[in-house]
Order: sequence, then structure tokens, then C-alpha cells
Amino acid sequence: MQTPLYTIGTGCLIALTLTAGCVSPLSRTLEQELHEQLVLSQKAYREAIAAGPVIELSRPDSQVEKFLIEKNLLEQADRLGGPTSYQGVELDTGRDLMGDTKTKSVSMTLQRAIELSVRNNLDVKLAQIIPAISDTQVTQAEAVFDATIFSNFSFQYLDTPQPPTAAIGLAAFGAVQQKTIGFETGIRKLLPTGGQLTVSTGFNRNERNPSFFAVNSFYDSDVLVSITQPLLRNFGSDVSRSQIMLAESARESAVEDLRGQLLTVVGNVEQSYWQLVFARQQLHVQQRLYYKTIDLRKIIEKRLIQDARIDSYTDALSREELRRADLIRARSAVRQASDALKQLIYANDLPLSAETLISPLESAPDLAMSFSLLDSVSTALQKRPELRRALLEIKDASIRERVADNQRLPQLDLALSTRFNGVGLTSVGSAYDALGDGNFIDYIAGLNFEMPLGNRGPEAALAQRQLERKATVVNYRRTAQQVVRDVKDTMRALDTAYEIIGAARSARRAAGERLRVLLAQDELTPDFVDLMLRAQETLANAEIQEIQAMAEYNTAIARYYQAIGTLLERNGIEFGEVASKKD
Repeated sequence: MQTPLYTIGTGCLIALTLTAGCVSPLSRTLEQELHEQLVLSQKAYREAIAAGPVIELSRPDSQVEKFLIEKNLLEQADRLGGPTSYQGVELDTGRDLMGDTKTKSVSMTLQRAIELSVRNNLDVKLAQIIPAISDTQVTQAEAVFDATIFSNFSFQYLDTPQPPTAAIGLAAFGAVQQKTIGFETGIRKLLPTGGQLTVSTGFNRNERNPSFFAVNSFYDSDVLVSITQPLLRNFGSDVSRSQIMLAESARESAVEDLRGQLLTVVGNVEQSYWQLVFARQQLHVQQRLYYKTIDLRKIIEKRLIQDARIDSYTDALSREELRRADLIRARSAVRQASDALKQLIYANDLPLSAETLISPLESAPDLAMSFSLLDSVSTALQKRPELRRALLEIKDASIRERVADNQRLPQLDLALSTRFNGVGLTSVGSAYDALGDGNFIDYIAGLNFEMPLGNRGPEAALAQRQLERKATVVNYRRTAQQVVRDVKDTMRALDTAYEIIGAARSARRAAGERLRVLLAQDELTPDFVDLMLRAQETLANAEIQEIQAMAEYNTAIARYYQAIGTLLERNGIEFGEVASKKD
């Protein structure tokens, strides 16, 4: 039994609540409100169809078939028309764009076409790149917590004029020259709490002339440990890790986009494959109809000197040319359908630029399906990529709202630092040796406070994020409605196409029996010739409607599994393997 999507949505929202950190009561209230809206929307969908039974496709008994079976004429009707009547008949696809009338063809199963499309389709390859890009964006967002090594070098030479002084050794209006060479290095790291830790050390070589000290030059060194920590605004992992969480969500969304692209491509491949099957069967029908017209015209031509009339002959000639035009269109339709499938599978050995035709190895089956509206809708609400992306949008909006809520707080930053100092006369080493004595230690603490009067900007930003979050829930509910609509439309298309197959098949068999009766008569009057030509057309149209209904039925099957989000599993495609392939 599959877990309903509203349970998944609830889990996402609960997880967001647990990881929110310090959020305001307003945020928690909105969290509960959005949670309840999601649960209620999914509950409404399920309760509306809770009592739905499992339905098996069926079609009513045909009076035509009952009559033909009683008269032992069913097999004869199927020999005159229908998909099985063309077995072993060579298909004439006409002249290609290279002027060749013997175009090369490649036989292919539906499964093979799907495999090639998943492996080679350019839309899929493009969609596979996006998650890889998102991975790099996650790494970039995480990199803000990487420690940073820094170094600074400085040189100062100051020549400062001095006023008259009574100090011994200084001339009136003299000057003080100071030269300082300094170097500092350390590590700085952002903390998950939003603060920053810095550990550094440095030294200076100082020269002063004249000097108040006993020496003119000396060395000083220090080791500094400092931390700056926001206490209100920008405090906590919700703020400091927000960009990472948004990047991770973007990666998940890109994966769902890839899954949606795969569903679309595989669905299009199945539709194109059955469209090619239909186009080839239609060409068979038009080809046979054209040759039947030629045969009838030749019979009339031979009997013009006996009992046939010239208007019967010209009528047959006119129909022959019209059917030749239909045959030309059918040949073009086969080539167009083959190119459409080639574009989707994008195989290196079957380029779109070549005139090689794909020859389907499968015929369209019409086996009855069974389904449950409740199971179909429940599966779709769990599996459809659109809904998964909508949940991620809710998650993103929650993250942004918590950050905006935090930004309303005043800025209150705590700064703490400790510095160990040392001084040496002969070298830098002597200055660092003095650090070990621990005689000179600085302790510095400070608080910085800041808050805009009225705080209108942050308050408006929070209101914006709250509205955006509500909009994501509305979008989720709207998307769920569209998903349910898609499922119902595909199920209705299945039911309709399956019934049409039966009606078209009965009509084709009745038309075949009518043509059989006419063929048994030896008459060539204008009315009879017109009747014969019309009977041929009626049979051909009924055949085309039957194979079209079969192609639409099999396309509807693919669209049904696409609508409930399980088309990849139905075709044995491991999504994880496809998603991890980036080349």
C-alpha cells in the first residue's frame, strides 16, 4: 500500500518545524495553518473517490460480429480487411529525398526505441546537466563555512615634525622618524551560529629616532583569539545555513525536473512509435485501395467493347487518381512519422539527416486494462514531479520566511577577544619567547546594538515572505487539481479508445462483408461501379479508423502511466542510474 502524498507533505512541514530553530509564534501559527491546508486538500481528493471500484475496460457485444459468426463469414471479412490481412504484404514507401525508391529501413521494437531515447535524447542530456550544476551550487553555499587563511604585510615610514621641546637631545622644530615592518597571519571561520571565530598571530619590527626608550629598535608579537557572535539578528543556523538549504532544495527540484523530462520523452516516444505503426498501416490500406481501383479500371477497360459504359470507365479513372493522391500523402506521413521517432531517439547510427526508415516490429495490441480511480489518483499525488516540486517550493518559502522573521530583530552583536603580547629586543624569536611568560594579556569585550526606527523594511519583507509562502500552498493545491484532471482525462481516453476499437472493427467487418457480396456479382453498370468504388472506400476508411483507434488506445496507455508518474517503472527504467549520468 502506497503512502498518500499528504502524509509526505505533512512530514516535510513537520521536519521544517523541528529544524526551524528560534522562530516567532507568528511563524509557528502559519506553519500549522499551511500544514492543515495541505492535509485538507489531499483529504478532499481522496474522500471524493473513496468508494470507487476497480474498473475493467469493456465494450458491448457487436451485432455485426454475432451475425457474421452465425453465418460463418467472420474469417472471410477479416481476410478482406483489417491489420492481420496485410501480413506478408510488401510496403511501397515511394521515393525518398535522395531519389531512391528502395529506402533502407531499420527494424525496431518499442522497448529499444525507449532505451535509445533515454540514452541519447538531447532534452534528457540537457536535463541531466542541471542537477550537476545544482551540486556545484550546493558546494558553493557550503563553502562559506570553510576556514580561510589570511596574511597581511605592512610597511610604514613616518617622518613627523615636532614642535619645540625642552627634552634633552631634541632640537627645536625637530622631527621623529618611525619605521615599522609588520606581518600577520591567521585563520578565520564562519560558525553555524552565525558568528565568526578568528585566530591570528603577528609581529612588528619598530624603529624610532629619536626614541624615548632605552633602545631605538625593538620587536613585538601577539597571538589573538577573537569571536564575534550575533545575539539577535543573524543568529542561528536557520540564517547561516539558509543558502545551503535553498541550494539543496534547488538540486532536488532539478532532479524532479529531470524525472519529469524523462516521463515526457518516454511518453512521446511511445506516442511516436504507435503513430508510426498507424502511418504504416494506413499506407497499407491506401496502397491496397489504389491497386483495387486499378484492377477495377482494367476490368472495365477490357469490357468497354462489351457491356461496360464509358462513364463507368471515367469514374474509375477519376477515383484512381484521387486514391493515388491519398497514397502519396500516406507515403509522406510514414516518412514524417519515422523522422519524428528518430529525432526522439537520436541514435548515432540512425541520424535524422539520413533517409533511413524505422520499421516497427510491434503491432498495436488492444488488451483490456483494469484500473481504480482511487489508486490512480493516490499514486499520481505521490509520484508526479510537479507535486514534488511544489512541496519543495513550500519548503523554500518556509526557509525564506524564517530568515525574514529573524531580520526583524535588532542587531545585537557580542565581540570577545583575548590577545597575548610579547616584546623582544634582538629578534622576532625573542618577542615570541616573551609570549610564553603570559605577562601581558589583553581582554576585550563589546556589544554593538542597532535598530532602525519603525523597522518598516524588515516588517514588510516578512509580510512578503508570508504571502509568498501562502502562494506556494495555493500553487500546490492548483497543481494537485491539474494532476487529478490529467489522470481522469487519460483514464477517459483509455475507455473511449477501447470502445472505439470495437465499433470500428465491427464497421470494418460489415464493410468487408458488403464488399465480398459485391465482388461476387458480375455487373459493370455505372451505378454498380459507383457502388463498388464506394464500398472499397468504406472498407478502407473503416480500416483506418480501426488502426487509428488502436494506436490511440496504446498511446492512451502510455499517457495514463505518465499521468500517474510510473511510466519509467513500467518500462524498466532505473531513474537513479539515469539521474547520476552526467556525460
